[in-house]
Amino acid sequence: MAQRGAQVGLLDADAYGPSVPMMLGVRKRGESQGWKATLPLGHRGKLAPEQMLQPLLRYGVKVMSVGFFIGEEQAVAPMPDVLGMLIRQLLYTVNWGRLDYLLIDLPPGNGEPQATLCRELELDGAILVTTPQDIARIDTAKGLGMFQSAGVPVLGLVQNMAGFLCPHCGERIDVFPASNEAHSQLYQLPLLGTIPLDPATARSGDSGQPVVVSMPESPVSLAFCAMAEQIASQLLPNNTEIEARQPVPEHEVDAKKGDVIDNERKD
Repeated sequence: MAQRGAQVGLLDADAYGPSVPMMLGVRKRGESQGWKATLPLGHRGKLAPEQMLQPLLRYGVKVMSVGFFIGEEQAVAPMPDVLGMLIRQLLYTVNWGRLDYLLIDLPPGNGEPQATLCRELELDGAILVTTPQDIARIDTAKGLGMFQSAGVPVLGLVQNMAGFLCPHCGERIDVFPASNEAHSQLYQLPLLGTIPLDPATARSGDSGQPVVVSMPESPVSLAFCAMAEQIASQLLPNNTEIEARQPVPEHEVDAKKGDVIDNERKD
C-alpha cells in the first residue's frame, strides 16, 4: 500500500511478543528500567505534536510498537486492563498524522487488546491469518466469532505457511496436514492470499528487510502484493486522523520516551 503512494501506519499491538521492530530493522537490545514519561490519555486530542510519541518511519510506513520501549529479550506480562490502557496510549498519544490506512498487528486469541480495539475504534475490517492444520483453525475461528459479535467486518482469510516449494524440482510439499473441517465458517470467507513457507522470507525478516523490499520479484513478494491489492480494493482510503469511537475515562499511563534505539537495518 505504501509503495503505491498511500499513507500507512503500522501499530504492533502484541505486547507479549512484539516482533515488528526486528522485522523492520529497529532493535533495542538493552532492558528498560521503569517508565520515563507520563502522558494523560484523557487529553490525547489536545496534546501538542511535540508532546506526543513520534512513530518511526520505515520503508515509507509509520511504525509504533511496544517493542520500542522494552528490550527485545525482556519479558513483560501486563494485566489485561493495563494492556488495554497501553493500547489506548499507542492509539491516541502517537503523532500518526493523517493516514489512509492504520494496520494493527494483533496476537492470537480473542481477549486483549482485541476487545479494547473493538470498543475504541470504528474498525473498517479485520483480516484473519491461519495455518492449514485444525489446531490453528480452531483459534482463528474464535477470533472470527469475536469480530462478528462486535460488528466488525471480516475482510477475509490469509493462509500462512501453506506448503513448501522445493527449490530443486518445484514440487509443492504440504508440511502441515490440511484441515478436515471444510464446512468451518473460516472457509466461507474470501481467501485473500496463500503464503508458502520460504527460507528467504525468514532471512529477510531476521535481517530487518521485508521480503517485498529485498526480493520484490519472488513468489512470496508477489503473493503479498496481490493480497494488499485485494485488501485495498475493499477499503476506501480515509486520509484522516485516529479518532475514538466513544470518550474514554481519563487515566494516566506511563510511556517510555527518548530511549536510544539501535538501528540495525541492513540494506
